[in-house]
Amino acid sequence: MKAEHQDWQNRLSFYKDEISSFNEHLIKVVEAAPVKRIMPNVEHFQNQFIRQREVIDIIHHDFKQHENLIENLEAEKTKEPRDGIVKIHSHERDKLDQFERVFQDLRNEFNSFLSDVKV
Repeated sequence: MKAEHQDWQNRLSFYKDEISSFNEHLIKVVEAAPVKRIMPNVEHFQNQFIRQREVIDIIHHDFKQHENLIENLEAEKTKEPRDGIVKIHSHERDKLDQFERVFQDLRNEFNSFLSDVKV
């Protein structure tokens, strides 16, 4: 489980970096084409990027809490049954999978927007 946790943390860091890159592209769009018709889209993406960062932070926190449970189990400092921790682990995996699907949709939507404004 620890190795999978490290992979999850790396993936979350990647998505956070990608959001920063998206924001940079958004700034270039506004600088290159400050047309009023695209501003609602710009605001939409700004809000989505902020929200996705928040979700990443929440998931990261949840993963850290779960990692602490695993460490406590290994050190025999918890009364949580092993199968309970495995169930939580499965839930955390599902949470990341769901986030990645939403993020992929956002990525596709943003790339389509960039193609439309040709920046």
